[in-house]
Amino acid sequence: MAAPLFDAASARFIGLLETCPVVPGATVSKPLLNLPEGKVVVFAMDTGQEISEHRAPFVTTVHILDGRLRFGVHSEEREMAPQDWLVMPPDAPHRLTAMEPTRFVLTLFKRG
Repeated sequence: MAAPLFDAASARFIGLLETCPVVPGATVSKPLLNLPEGKVVVFAMDTGQEISEHRAPFVTTVHILDGRLRFGVHSEEREMAPQDWLVMPPDAPHRLTAMEPTRFVLTLFKRG
C-alpha cells in the first residue's frame, strides 16, 4: 500500500472524493493516515467490483461517500448508500460488491 497522505503532524484539509478517483474495472485505495492507534483509507470501486469475504482483527468502520455497495457481515447483507455508516467488531467476516461506482472511508481501530 502507498504511503499515507497525512502524518498528523499538522492540520490539513482535503476533499475526500478527490483523493481516490474511481478507475474503470478496478478497486483502488489511498491511505490517508496510518498511526499506531489506527488507519484510515479511502477506497474507490467500479461497478461490479468485489472484495471477497475476509476479516480484520480490529474494530472497523465503513462510511459511504458516494455510490452504492452491497455489504455482507456474517449472514446479514444490506445495501449501503451515501452517508450510511457501519461498525464491525474485530474478526467479523465481511464481503462487498459495488452496485455502481462507489467510494468509501474505511477506519481501523488497532488494539493497544
